[in-house]
Amino acid sequence: MAEMQTSDSGSHKKGSKKVRTKKMSTRVDLTAMVDLGFLLITFFMLATTMNKPKTMEVNKPAKEEEKVKEPPIKMSKTATLMLGARNKIYAYVSPDEIEAGTEITMDSIDYSPSGLRKFIQRRQKEVKEQWGNQDDLFVMIKPLPASNVKNIVDVLDEMTINDVKRYAILEPNDPIDSLIALQTGQSRK
Repeated sequence: MAEMQTSDSGSHKKGSKKVRTKKMSTRVDLTAMVDLGFLLITFFMLATTMNKPKTMEVNKPAKEEEKVKEPPIKMSKTATLMLGARNKIYAYVSPDEIEAGTEITMDSIDYSPSGLRKFIQRRQKEVKEQWGNQDDLFVMIKPLPASNVKNIVDVLDEMTINDVKRYAILEPNDPIDSLIALQTGQSRK
């Protein structure tokens, strides 16, 4: 039992005579206060709703035995985003056939709606005009070592915002990626 004891001792003077008062002990029982505290803790624990974790769905490649041979994707249906340093994206579209003297146009864009979002929407429109369906667009996301995780998350958010159905995060390992990395002063490895 929890209790608090207080004692009062004092003397009062009446004239020249000292009158002593009897010491009285006051006892306050705090058991009910402890019970109330536990009831309040229990109530708030049961009444509180916990935040549910927010996750992004990531599709992993199929296992070796489950792989189905798919036809190669036409490069005119693709867009490549190389994520570089200083929050820059180097975007390009590879032609279907690369011959000697073929030029590849590269855009240097940022993560703003007037940068990345506008590029994706333009590519969706071009694919729709050429192939009849904007869902045929395949976006290859290739982070360079100087990029950071926030850049990848921002690009994945833009894929969701623009309703891009097909995209993949890949390593920048083809010759065009090496050329773009050299032109922009980025390290590919």
